[in-house]
Amino acid sequence: MRTHPTLFAHAVSAAPVKIRRTARFGEAFEAIVRNCLAQVHGNVPGVLAGDIESLHQMRVGVRRLRALLSAAQSWDPMPEGTAGKLRWFGVELGRARNWDVFLESTLPGLGGSSQPVEAMARELAHKQHVHIEHLLQGPRCKALMEELALWSTERLWRDPARIQPWDKDARKVSKALLRRARERVAGRARRLDTARAESLHRLRIAVKKERYLREFFGSSSRSQVLADAQEVLGRMNDSRVARDLLRTLEDHLPAHTAELSFLEGVLAGQQDECLPKAIRFARRKL
Repeated sequence: MRTHPTLFAHAVSAAPVKIRRTARFGEAFEAIVRNCLAQVHGNVPGVLAGDIESLHQMRVGVRRLRALLSAAQSWDPMPEGTAGKLRWFGVELGRARNWDVFLESTLPGLGGSSQPVEAMARELAHKQHVHIEHLLQGPRCKALMEELALWSTERLWRDPARIQPWDKDARKVSKALLRRARERVAGRARRLDTARAESLHRLRIAVKKERYLREFFGSSSRSQVLADAQEVLGRMNDSRVARDLLRTLEDHLPAHTAELSFLEGVLAGQQDECLPKAIRFARRKL
């Protein structure tokens, strides 16, 4: 039985990561891992209670951990099997979150819709949330959580047979990681292909990864630029995803094809208006 989310559950946001000034990088890495996993685990009760914000925060926790793993990917910190399960779980959470954003932000911004369209969207969103609740209680997700717990507590990300930075000064290693992340964003901005949605998507992901890394290591430089970029590129991505969801709604509501096609046209117009701003911002600021 599902509990009432407003009474028994609350969303758990990311807490600041505490890293000693004299810490080695292995200690800093471990602190960030614990922080990300605490955000994921802390939102389990809320997600099981059907709380939308808890699902969002759980997804953020997964994405923050994956951003850390991406930054350290040359050191192979996580076994591919576990990393693959983590990617899978992030995708599943993203599908549910897409419907939440569509209902909370995108659909109201299109000037409203008919009752059948909104009702079907809510039904599909609800099904995605129920699906996530089942996954959390299922064998694959439980195996993932057990693997993550073992990997973290036993420090399995350390491999004594490889040359790795775990015993180096965390400040020096973090500066190198941040420089690499910034260069990746700049490279994506230079190579931006406006004719390909995937190019904008990759730039948005690079921006988000750099922003997470700066939050991990307490670097406030570029924070506003990255936040602004994430907002602009995020709106573009939300519109792209929403157009796909409108096509899904067409499959369930063939009698409302004309209305849904009109809404898709409005979204396309909004994307066309936002695209020049996104391009100018990316090429000038990033």
